[in-house]
Amino acid sequence: MTGGRAATALRLEDDPGETVRAKEWEGLTRLGHEPVLRADVVRLLLTDASRPGQRLVDATVGLGGHAEALLEAGPGVELLGIDRDPEALERARARLAAFGGRVHLMQARFSELESCLDLLGWTRIDGVLADLGVSSLQLDAGSRGFSFQQDAPLDMRMDPTRGESAADLIARLDEIELARLLRELGEEPAARRIARAIVRSEPRPATTGELRGAVRRALGERRGRRHDPSTLTFQALRIAVNGELEELDRLLELLPERLAASAHVAILAYHSLEDRRVKQALARWTATCICPPEMPVCRCGGRAQARALTRGALRAGDEEIARNPRARSARLRAVEWIDER
Repeated sequence: MTGGRAATALRLEDDPGETVRAKEWEGLTRLGHEPVLRADVVRLLLTDASRPGQRLVDATVGLGGHAEALLEAGPGVELLGIDRDPEALERARARLAAFGGRVHLMQARFSELESCLDLLGWTRIDGVLADLGVSSLQLDAGSRGFSFQQDAPLDMRMDPTRGESAADLIARLDEIELARLLRELGEEPAARRIARAIVRSEPRPATTGELRGAVRRALGERRGRRHDPSTLTFQALRIAVNGELEELDRLLELLPERLAASAHVAILAYHSLEDRRVKQALARWTATCICPPEMPVCRCGGRAQARALTRGALRAGDEEIARNPRARSARLRAVEWIDER
């Protein structure tokens, strides 16, 4: 055993929690994760792969799968990858090391993208990818508390160094506030019943197993369910803890200010709340008229800022879903920016 490996073994032995996390990450590295709709993302973002000086942003770099595909396909691409998860960045850095100075990785949220671009001196960018929602990395690392498949502390923070955990959130909300959160962010029909069961738990749930148990007490056992009854509750809490919709709104708001003419934007969404926001933003960008519907003749002189590159949303095919079941709910929308300022 080398000195480095010995030191790692001693550290893990001293801290059983680290041992669990090391095994999780070893499994992730061994299995790998197929980026969703990889070929379509590359095709939509790289129209001229050989053109030098292209500046792309992967706003959710994760394990670096999409970023790697873009860098391999585009020898002239320079890429900024951001992610709020420090452990994701570690693994992306290792995966993308071979691309050297063509890669810049920063820990940041969507709302901090402008600051990242300013640090690099990038006034305009030629393409943006945002693969929204929770990553495979976070779901498969059961100790992070994103999944009910393994009992763990109820954390759910994408950046575990900032903000309150899901357990903290549950502990401070009253029944009405919690029910509203479950209804609005999880689109959970039984939000009030679930909120009541959670609030009446003594103590309130602090682990994924305890939260799942509270939901099951509220809804009972029903055969033939397509999904676990706690799925929407976990989704709602995760979105709330990470401010996902607010961050997405900020990204969609700031992009028009930083897109170069002919820049391409591709966004992967996985549930209706985020896809609705993406669809509405892209519809605004591609609209040629913003006059009220009752006005018979256009008076606004509107001009589209972008043109659609996808007709509706692209979905994964059966073959990809068979290989990667998480691709089932993915919806990919893309536009080309045509507004010249």
